[in-house]
Amino acid sequence: MTNQRLVSHRSRRASAVLVTLAMTLTAAACSSSSSNGSSKGASGGSGTTTISIDCAPPASKPVALQQWNADIATFEQKNPGIKVKSINTFPCETPTLFTAALAGGTEPDVFYTYFTDKAAVLNANQAADITSYVNPSTVPVYGDFLPSVLSTQESGGKLYGLPYSNYTMGLIINRKLFKEAGLNPDNPPTTWAQVATDAEAITKLGNGVEGYGDYSAGNNGGWHFSAELDALGGSMENAPGPRRTSTTPSATRCCRTCTTCATPTT
Repeated sequence: MTNQRLVSHRSRRASAVLVTLAMTLTAAACSSSSSNGSSKGASGGSGTTTISIDCAPPASKPVALQQWNADIATFEQKNPGIKVKSINTFPCETPTLFTAALAGGTEPDVFYTYFTDKAAVLNANQAADITSYVNPSTVPVYGDFLPSVLSTQESGGKLYGLPYSNYTMGLIINRKLFKEAGLNPDNPPTTWAQVATDAEAITKLGNGVEGYGDYSAGNNGGWHFSAELDALGGSMENAPGPRRTSTTPSATRCCRTCTTCATPTT
């Protein structure tokens, strides 16, 4: 799963690269005055441009906050005509507030969001194309991005954000149950078909033992489904547009696969 930084589409004229190395975060921030009177990319009378960026570490995380401030200071020293306004929001994104900000165009110049929000951001025309600003020269950690992770920030061959953090999901096996079912825990399944076969063998142990389970408490079910769908070549949303749906062949296949793994053959 991946979280990302996106850049407001209204910030286009002057550009600079804001690099916060401590969090391997790099964002292209462009500036211009907005038509709605907000402070986005505001230019002062002295010729100084102020850009805003959210998700600054809270005071309860002093080490992270100190590094953040140090990175901002380094950036401002190298770009004396630009001031960075840090916005402390915790959590970094509240879905309802973020949706309202997109609708009103009040999100910061550089903002944090989940990779699953990309289509909504593009539909709202609230992200800038930063393709031409991002390369190994402007982004020192560019080579550290996994291509599969960086591609989540792209649409139509254009780059709209950079990964902020990501993690990899996987299946956990119960070695004891594997042995009891006559399976080799040192040779775990590597395909969904093998997962289904092994799950059926474990379920046959009886006594209420389930061969497969997908943890869904705490809103984790949707994230798991999204990852499983991605693994099958699908997507949670269509390409940017007014209509979004999960009833695609890949989504149907994903549901059937999970159902097969959790339901033993009778």
